[in-house]
Amino acid sequence: MESEYKNLILEKKDRVGMITMYNPPENRFVLSMLKEIRAAFSRFDQDEDVFLIMLKGKGESFCRGGDVETIHSHVGWDATEFFQNVAETAKAVRNTKKTTMAVVDGWATAGGGILANACDLVVASENSAFGATAVNFGLLCYFGPAVLLPALGPKKAFEYIATGDLIDPYEAERRGMINKVVPREQLEEAAWELANKIISKSPTAILLGKRCLQTCIGLEYDKAMAHGSACMVQYQMTGEAAEGLNAYLENREPDFKVIGLRGDFSVVRKE
Repeated sequence: MESEYKNLILEKKDRVGMITMYNPPENRFVLSMLKEIRAAFSRFDQDEDVFLIMLKGKGESFCRGGDVETIHSHVGWDATEFFQNVAETAKAVRNTKKTTMAVVDGWATAGGGILANACDLVVASENSAFGATAVNFGLLCYFGPAVLLPALGPKKAFEYIATGDLIDPYEAERRGMINKVVPREQLEEAAWELANKIISKSPTAILLGKRCLQTCIGLEYDKAMAHGSACMVQYQMTGEAAEGLNAYLENREPDFKVIGLRGDFSVVRKE
């Protein structure tokens, strides 16, 4: 599986598909790497054995954004193509049907921060850092409007995109940009603990819940409530809902009988 990708390492373990970015020394994006990331997420989204997708960075950084030399060498349409590919990759990660998790150690800045933020969950080490750092080498970073503006509001977001200062992980956690901060030596354990907790739940509930949440972002309150209610009714008609309720009433662990998860919101059940 690994040999198919130049800048990624792909693995599968216990219903988790793991994508590790590898472009030493800082895992910065080049165009081919962005295309590989999209292909890898699509691959695991269609893999019935995968219930959750983890994204990591190998080495001292998660990802520090675009490769500066590559950006410097691209002008005109070439520059447009590169930055559009960053945006398309982030959108592809966000639109993945299955649960996605960024496991961040080291810097996740500029495009790397956008990619982490595109995941449903972010578990980070105390050694991590986030920020719109492109201004430090003469560029504008859309990490600001895409990530900082919703989390921080316009004044703090502008401060960070105008200074290129880093956001420490505890501030990011307080602002809701990430889910959890742990010491570096506990990062893998914390990520797997959260992953296994989610995988143990009804797969259809998780798939439908993710789609419902994304649809409701930005909706007026009444419309969001109406959509959420419709999703609950839809799920209530599934066998997983019945099994979950029966297990609760019978004081036992549920057996949802799901052995595969497809990228089209359908599941594979035991006979």
